[in-house]
Amino acid sequence: MNTKVYPFRNLLQIIYDKIKGVVYGEKTVIELDLNNETNIERIRTIVDQIDNRCILNFYDAFYELHPTQIPTTHGDSGAFTEVKKDGNTFKIRLGNHGGFKQNGEWLKISKQELISRIFKSRMFNAGKMRLESRPIRKQWRKIENGKALYEFYHDISDKKNFH
Repeated sequence: MNTKVYPFRNLLQIIYDKIKGVVYGEKTVIELDLNNETNIERIRTIVDQIDNRCILNFYDAFYELHPTQIPTTHGDSGAFTEVKKDGNTFKIRLGNHGGFKQNGEWLKISKQELISRIFKSRMFNAGKMRLESRPIRKQWRKIENGKALYEFYHDISDKKNFH
């Protein structure tokens, strides 16, 4: 990992973000109810809120589940799933046991398939799923006695009332 400090490059990256209209915000995590009472329309509304500034996290209890297995809440089978939207395309990344499947590759998924996966697994998510601010970049900066890693996130404060 490169830990060298490049103050001029850091400044240029921030200026470039401002030109593109990127707004920095706090790392934000919004918990959303996901349980047996969550209907498919509510899930569709949540999926419609996903944009390039955020990531949705849920547990897909049925991913690669053998037909003889019974799904469990956050179990050994299934996959912890991250969802992002690039342009008009939804993408997912699946993981379990501390690592991502398919080498962490983001896989395309249709909106309807995504909604179906969330709905089918809704009772196995310990009652919640999360909407998080998406990281923009990391920068090493000089501090008094060395350097520190700064992380920049998209501002999703407009989604905080979305419960």
